[in-house]
Amino acid sequence: MNPGPARAPLSPSSKPLQLGWALALLLLALAPVSTKVGGALWLMLVVGSLLVGWRTRGLATLEADDTRRVAWIWLGFCVAGSMLKLLGVLYWDDPIGTRHFEIRLTMAALAAWMLMRWLPPGFINFGGIRLALLVASVFALGVSIAHAYFNVETPSNRINWAGGLVMLAFAQIALMGQSCRARDVAVTILTLFLFLLSVLLTGARGAYLAIPWLVLSALWVLLLVGQRPALQRVRLTMRFVLPLLVLTAVTVMTVPKVVNVPAQRLQLALEEIQATVVAGDTQNYVNSPVFVRIRFWQRSWEAIKDSPWLGHGRERRIAMIQEWADDAGSREMARHIHVHNEYLNGWLDHGVIGLASTMCFMLGLFVVAVLAGRVKVQVGVGVLGIGVLHVLMSLTDTNTGTNNYGVMMSLSMAIILLSLERRRQGMEPAV
Repeated sequence: MNPGPARAPLSPSSKPLQLGWALALLLLALAPVSTKVGGALWLMLVVGSLLVGWRTRGLATLEADDTRRVAWIWLGFCVAGSMLKLLGVLYWDDPIGTRHFEIRLTMAALAAWMLMRWLPPGFINFGGIRLALLVASVFALGVSIAHAYFNVETPSNRINWAGGLVMLAFAQIALMGQSCRARDVAVTILTLFLFLLSVLLTGARGAYLAIPWLVLSALWVLLLVGQRPALQRVRLTMRFVLPLLVLTAVTVMTVPKVVNVPAQRLQLALEEIQATVVAGDTQNYVNSPVFVRIRFWQRSWEAIKDSPWLGHGRERRIAMIQEWADDAGSREMARHIHVHNEYLNGWLDHGVIGLASTMCFMLGLFVVAVLAGRVKVQVGVGVLGIGVLHVLMSLTDTNTGTNNYGVMMSLSMAIILLSLERRRQGMEPAV
């Protein structure tokens, strides 16, 4: 048999690849505007990785190193979490299509691993990704302003939508591992600032939990991770922190809802906690978010104790929620199909296996954060940030039931893993 035609390695100068790359950056920039846009980028990532694998078949793969091992381990945790979830879904005959979170995360993890295996170093334009995330933060702020001032709904539930913005912010932090030049630091800080404003304006208290960690992570990368001497790192940090403080002051004066919306939402939460938990006044707060969550958690725990090993299945969980709503006389409870807690929701559905699936993805994020941090500390900080966000937001909501949350985590983790790529010789930024 005659050998087939020789295939040359992929070239970044290829016109189709350049057009595909430009489209990917455009979709990333517009992702906060619509979940469908983010979903299109996720599909492009998955299909693109398969096309790259097909195009480079027969060529030697890149030598295995720590970067690809990190991606492989993350893929392993995603597969394990998905398989555990699948066992519960099959046992209770739940609709598999409702578990798009696990599907999206696993497919994106596979895509990232394949791209890291086949694409040569220097192929990915990380500067373009950094700028696309900056543009995304501008669009996100526009959506939040429309929500805060004109009551325009966010593209998804405002809690998981705001959480997705924080994930993109941590992806921007991870890209600092590719370059710590002053210009790139400025883009990163401005991106984080705009994403923070967007989250604050949504009034999404669940996402507020991650804001302190995001700020600390940014300072961590600026002050402790840079390759400069300590004194230079302090100077670099101050060069950006001082103008940022001025920008913050101007923003507070010109866009007062940046302060008013969070203050009102937090004050309302404190009043509801005082009335329902301390004073025991449930009659007047039966439809309040705090009461609904507390009642869901109480009733969920009671139901879990009845069947801790196998759970009750998705259909029975939805039916129980309606029963609990009728017992409490709460319209707010009746409109939900989840129990506002990721851990309890998984346990209630599929017992210990469901809880193990939920914890598997969280454990995977922290393991990957440690391993990635050994390669590039900035990337480890980014993964750790998403892990902390996911753990905290899972305490007060069930975000994996929404498309937006899974899309944003998939895309953010793919960007972060790809940023583990080692710079080519001579590409190290001046420090």
